Amino acid sequence: MTKEQQVVSKPCVIVISGYVGSGKSTVVAKLSEQLGNVPTLIFDHYEKHIEWPQDMRQWIQDGADPSGIRVPKLKEDLLSLLNGRSIKYPLGDKIVSSADYIILEEPSGRERQEIREYIDLVLYVDVPQDVCVTRLVQRVLDMEVWEEKGTFADESKEDLVRQLDAVAMWITHYQKIRAMYLSGSSAVRQNADVLIDGMKSVNEITSEILNTIHEKFGNPI
Repeated sequence: MTKEQQVVSKPCVIVISGYVGSGKSTVVAKLSEQLGNVPTLIFDHYEKHIEWPQDMRQWIQDGADPSGIRVPKLKEDLLSLLNGRSIKYPLGDKIVSSADYIILEEPSGRERQEIREYIDLVLYVDVPQDVCVTRLVQRVLDMEVWEEKGTFADESKEDLVRQLDAVAMWITHYQKIRAMYLSGSSAVRQNADVLIDGMKSVNEITSEILNTIHEKFGNPI
């Protein structure tokens, strides 16, 4: 009997997806807290375990099918939690125990065949692309300083160079992966079970998701 066949009565797997910069991580953290600190699996935390297509350019030209991305370690950990076993999380090596709900932050929603059959609910955090890009640039700039003073004039040359280098690196990276995100996010959004307005506050988004979970699974929240 394979690991896949061993799953009988399993927890509910809830996927939070969305464009890069849509606020998925913040929503996942808040939702986990509201559900009693249930386990979360974050796609980006498995970066060292991701198996990308060998020819990325050709893969993108062919439509960037998310199933071309494999993360065996993430699948292994998901199956362990589904079967009630604890896992050692890849980031920080903390021990994570199973629960009635497992939250998966997965940019591809249920589009990756590797984990599709284990997913019960996909919620897409819908945020305009220009807002996402703005948020991403703000991440690499010390915006708290600017918002407080309205200028970077008092920043040291070293800090300014560091921030400009970070912005340049991000722009270069984004230009390389933009086609992949655009191609993939369209299908993810279209096939999601529920679209969530990502322009709402985190509390409003979380409340809406909790109501959706309650309606779908009938479990007390």
